[in-house]
Amino acid sequence: MMNTEVNASSDGIDSAASHGTITRSLGDRRSFLKSALVGSGASAMAAAASHPAHAASTPNTVPALYPGWNAMNFSNIRKDENAHVGFLVNALGPMARPKPTFRNLIQPTARAFANVSRVLENVGVGAYLGALPAIQSKSYMAAAASIALIEARHAGYLNTLLNIRVSENIHSDEPSLEEALTPDEVVELAGSFFVSLNGGPPLLPLTSDIDILNFALALEFLEAEFYNLNVPRFLHV
Repeated sequence: MMNTEVNASSDGIDSAASHGTITRSLGDRRSFLKSALVGSGASAMAAAASHPAHAASTPNTVPALYPGWNAMNFSNIRKDENAHVGFLVNALGPMARPKPTFRNLIQPTARAFANVSRVLENVGVGAYLGALPAIQSKSYMAAAASIALIEARHAGYLNTLLNIRVSENIHSDEPSLEEALTPDEVVELAGSFFVSLNGGPPLLPLTSDIDILNFALALEFLEAEFYNLNVPRFLHV
C-alpha cells in the first residue's frame, strides 16, 4: 500500500503548510530549486518534501476552496502540459526532437508530488522568460509567451496550495518582476531527470529559434511525463 499522506478532505494532496513569513534571497531560492531537482531518486524528492519553508504546523491539511479542487487543477495541468508538447511538435514539424527518456519521475508521496510539481512549474516559467529575448521570429515569440503564461498560472496555483507567496520567483532587484533563468541554470536544475535524448539535438547551446523551441520541447516532454505518471497515482483522474 502506498504512503500517500492524504486525508478525506485533501483531494489526494497533502500540503506542508507554513504559517510564517517566507522570505528567501535569489541565491537561496535557486539553492532550493537545485536541492529539489538535482540528484537522483528518493533523495532529491525528499529534499523537495522536507525543505524548512514547508514545515507543517497543521499536518494533512490543504486549502480546498471547492470540492475536487485539487483533482480538477492537477488534471488540467496534466492536459496543458501534454497540449504544449503537441503544439511544439506541430510547430517544429520534422525538426522536432524525439521524446527523451527520463528517470526518477514517480513520486513516493503526495507531498513530494505537490512540491516537485511546484518546482518544475516555477523552473518552467523562469526558463521561458530567459529564452524569450533570444527568439527572433515574432510568431515563435508569441507562442512561447503564451505557453509561459500558462506555466505561470500553474506555478501560482501550486505556490498557493503549498502556502508559499503566489509570485515566488521574484527578481532580486525588482520585487514585482519575475526572475529569468538562463538555459545553463535550467539544465543544472532539471538535467538529472534526463537519461537519453534518443538521438535528438543536444540541450545546449541554443543558437537558433529551432534550438530554443526544441529546448522548450524537452522541458515540456519532462513535465508531461511527470504528470502522466503521478496524477493518476495520487488523484485517481
